[in-house]
This record gives sequence, C-alpha cells and structure tokens, in this order.
Amino acid sequence: MALAAALPLHALELELPGVSELSHEETESATYYSLPVSPWLGTGAEMMTVEGALARQVWQVQDYSGNSAQLMASLRGQIEAQGYAPVFACDATLCGGFDFRFAMDVTPEPAMHVDLGDYSYFVAQLEGEAGTEYVGVLTSRGGLRGYIHMVRISPADMIPVSVAVSTRSPDGDEIVDIRESLAVQGTATLADLSFSTGSSTLAEGDYPSLMDLAAFLNDNPETRVVLVGHTDAEGSLEGNIALSRARAEAVRAFLIQSLGVSAAQLGAEGVGYLAPRANNASDEGRQQNRRVEVVVTSTR
Repeated sequence: MALAAALPLHALELELPGVSELSHEETESATYYSLPVSPWLGTGAEMMTVEGALARQVWQVQDYSGNSAQLMASLRGQIEAQGYAPVFACDATLCGGFDFRFAMDVTPEPAMHVDLGDYSYFVAQLEGEAGTEYVGVLTSRGGLRGYIHMVRISPADMIPVSVAVSTRSPDGDEIVDIRESLAVQGTATLADLSFSTGSSTLAEGDYPSLMDLAAFLNDNPETRVVLVGHTDAEGSLEGNIALSRARAEAVRAFLIQSLGVSAAQLGAEGVGYLAPRANNASDEGRQQNRRVEVVVTSTR
C-alpha cells in the first residue's frame, strides 16, 4: 500500500523589530498541543487541544524599549494580513496574570522570559484544504530585551516548518541571523548560551547561535573573531574578569572541538561586569548579563 507523502506548508513570513536572535527552535511531526482560548476563570482557562505537526521558535529582540503589547501589535497585524483569523487575545492582567501564564506550555528560561505583569498572548487560525492550522504567539519583555514565543500547529499530514522571519537593524539594514549580523555590524550576541552564577561551564544542550557562528567562520576562513565574555556583578572585578574570560574560552573550545572551527580564527577575552546589558539588581538582569558576544576583528 502506497503511503501519501507529507505536504509542505505555505510560508508564514514575519518581520521582527530591531536585531532579533533565535534562542530556541524545535519541530515535531505529530503531537498534541494545548492553547488557552479564554482568560483565567478562577479554576482554569478554556483550553483548545489540537493535534498536528508542531514548529516552535523563540526570538529575543535586543535593546527593546517598548512593551509586550507593542511587540504583539506588529506581529498580529502581519499574521492577520496573511489570512489568519483571530481566535483569542489578551494582555497580562486581563489574561489572568500568574495563573494564565502557567497554563501554557512555554519554553523555559533562559531562552524565553515572561514578565508576569507585562505579556501579551494571541491565537489565530487558518482554514485550508488539508485542515486547520493554528498559530499561538506570546510576547513579553525583560531588562533590555523583548521576547517572542511562537508555536505553529498544522495538520498532521503536513511537514512542520518554522515561521520564516527577517529582522532589521536600527539603521534599517536587514539582518536575518547571526551570520548576517556579523557581516553587517561586525558583532553579535550569542544569546542562547547558558551559564550559572560563578560557573564557566557551558550547560549541555543545542546552541543554534554557535552552529550559525561555526558556519559563518567555516565559510569565511580568512575571518578572525574574538569571543568576549561578560558576567553579572556578584563578586570582585578581578574575579569576574577571570570568570568571563573562562566563559569565552569554554565557548571557543566548544566551537573548535565540537563544531570544527579553526583555532586560528578564534580569540577569547573577558571584561567581567564592566559592560552590562541589564540591571544587576534583579535575577533576570544578572541572567542577561551572563553572556558571550562575538566581535569580528579581521577579514584577512
């Protein structure tokens, strides 16, 4: 008996604001996913459970000064313009705050951060010949970043395809990913790395930013970059400079040993807590400050 081939999805294309970096991505060919479609009603929210092919992406918008509603408004407008009909939408207080947020299946920190007082939620659907497709979007912000969590659930006989996105730099130059950011701006933040306070050990996991960086360097063998480690403000400056350098060295070792990048293309330095991205007075801010950035130093 012949098996029907999986059908491709139509494209859903979105433009994200500022410089946006992919911090998490996953797909499943067949699964169940539950979407809240009502506010929190005292003991629960009305849930719509759908079955199909799932694609999930989380994006972090650098240096974002707006709120979650403003971030959502742009995305919602683009989604509806491509034929999707709204099913449900709410903001933090009207959604139900803490209770509503934890009724959702959301990618955890550090990839996705949800401010319980500043988030927006939107569900839309698109009717097609093969069935109904659903898109669920959650936006929030923290420190100097905006966060976008997108889930696309399509009929089970379709191939799961992530939302196609583009982003723009503050000057309007299109930046698609870390490779483009390095080519256009000469620097990029490896936003999906995970370090605990006081640790230089890179947590186990998949890091799309490092795979993108490795691809960029392997395609441009004359390019030299420096990995610059940063810490939160706990502890002495001297200790944090040493720790930040150790974090950069850990990333350098991973790129060389696991992703095949030439050691000659990679340097590693640390600046401790001297260049924070967020306020060190909060756990969230300290988490954002524990990062590694990459800076292009030479293309010859």
